[in-house]
Amino acid sequence: MEKPGTHPIEVGHYMLPTKEVLRLMDNLKKIVMNRLPGMIVYGRPRLGKTTALKYALENLPNLINAPIPIFIANSNTYKFPSEEKFYSDLLHDFEFPFVSRRKPGELRNQIVNLLKEKAETSGTRRVIVIMDEGQNLTEAHYLWLMDIYNQLDRAKISMSIISAGQEELLNRRTFFLTHGKSQIIGRFMTHEHRFFGITSLEDIKSILRCYDSPEISEYPENSNCSYTRYFFPKGYDTGQRLEKDAGIIYRQFMDLRKEHGVTSKLEIPMEYFTYTVENALKIFGVHGHELEWITSQQWLEAIKVTGYIESEIYMALARKEGKK
Repeated sequence: MEKPGTHPIEVGHYMLPTKEVLRLMDNLKKIVMNRLPGMIVYGRPRLGKTTALKYALENLPNLINAPIPIFIANSNTYKFPSEEKFYSDLLHDFEFPFVSRRKPGELRNQIVNLLKEKAETSGTRRVIVIMDEGQNLTEAHYLWLMDIYNQLDRAKISMSIISAGQEELLNRRTFFLTHGKSQIIGRFMTHEHRFFGITSLEDIKSILRCYDSPEISEYPENSNCSYTRYFFPKGYDTGQRLEKDAGIIYRQFMDLRKEHGVTSKLEIPMEYFTYTVENALKIFGVHGHELEWITSQQWLEAIKVTGYIESEIYMALARKEGKK
């Protein structure tokens, strides 16, 4: 048994190849293989879009057998956006070591040279840039990205921009469309990927199966010990599996929603679901209460601790206010 607090579940550093992640990988592969300039990835908050993108892009080079450089930046909001702030933020997020206060053109050239160097070194002459919280990007931001795109294009380097964010990304695209900004849509928003949360019992089963399987979730390394077995060794050895509890967990989520009057279509954000599983493993498992297995009531407790139902109530109120 490893030292308590070191397991990926306890540290919070692990990713699972869920159905949504694999679907996202398929679309990203199409973007990359066809050298398309951009795509928007959108969905409601807390679905785990950024985590899914990271997992998909980390595994994409192996999938297409090409070491494409990938950069991730946050789309920050400012009262008064400026080229200097935007380019400086990009260099900071790209971990460029010598960012200094310079003119916008010089900062842009630093970004272009960095991306060009990485693309040429990889041999692919390709680079992918993810703009997280993409709903914050304004017309000016996209025009500045277009300047970077054009400079790279002149150097025969292809860049794909993946804007990931909330559903407001679609509203942003509609705004650009109605205001004749076809150059932005054509470069960065022609392709889209709607990211979904958990919508069915089958979704829950497939995710829990990942925790049960040592081929997918193994710790310690080369131990053939799945995450489930690590935290509940006795229960695992007697045939217990998280996947077998999928029906119980599904009913607890549904009953909790009904109890609090949440009537929207079921779409459990991935973050709240993984928090539920993590709570159950940490609180009731070998480093917690040391139980053999998890009861139905304990699953309910694990869900409640995440703040899931409070989030659903807030979302319902926000939708109601938005319709007024």
